[in-house]
Amino acid sequence: MSFTSLFTVPMLMGFILILITLYIIVYVIYPGSGNNNILSVMTPLNKRTGILSSTITQPKILGSSGSTVMGFFKLDSGDRTAVHKDSFIPLLYITDNWYLEISPKPIKNISARLRVITTDGNKKTYEIIELPEIPKQKWVFIAILRDGRRFDIIYDNKIMASQRVVDYPVNILNELYVGNKQLYGSVIHVMINEKRLSPSDVERERVKYVDTNNTILEDNLIDMTLPGLKIFGQCPPGLPCDPITRPPTDKLYQWKTPYA
Repeated sequence: MSFTSLFTVPMLMGFILILITLYIIVYVIYPGSGNNNILSVMTPLNKRTGILSSTITQPKILGSSGSTVMGFFKLDSGDRTAVHKDSFIPLLYITDNWYLEISPKPIKNISARLRVITTDGNKKTYEIIELPEIPKQKWVFIAILRDGRRFDIIYDNKIMASQRVVDYPVNILNELYVGNKQLYGSVIHVMINEKRLSPSDVERERVKYVDTNNTILEDNLIDMTLPGLKIFGQCPPGLPCDPITRPPTDKLYQWKTPYA
């Protein structure tokens, strides 16, 4: 009996299915320790997207003594925020725990903030960490580092705020979300770590995903980085796809080219 006769096509397909299932369980559903990239594809910010289940968010981000959440954001200006000039819009958040929020128009001279839901054991309240405005029309790497009750917020390679909240953040079972229907822009490479990384660790992680112009590699038309030539999602001339400068076919749609 030959070796190949021992394996039928259904058996081989079943073996491959088992390997795929194990991969999903180990690397997607229950990622291990270290930096886990939970959003590795370009994702629009114009809708709320759950990027980490509550069963992972609770032990990895909220239940541990420290944690890190970081990712690349590109905020674009848009008319959708015009009716929300006097309110903050969640950008990255865990419902009923903490919210990274922005405002199209400064409210009491504040354009961005981290709102943390805390408790003294009897009642809940929220504490505000004021942040400078997040730059628009460019990629910004934002990291939220927590060590107990202390939060550090980093834009690119600079610490923008470091503050210890008075009470303990609420430990709750909720998902990690990104985006909101009032926003324009994109997000990619959102990473988590169940430990509080140092700023130098955060910077080492950031430079893995950008070119010399601090632009996300996936956002380049052509990436000349060795070992090979890479063509990404935008449409090079001559190919049968819509370039980013082409207006929408329906004139009622808003033109969202970055050059408008």
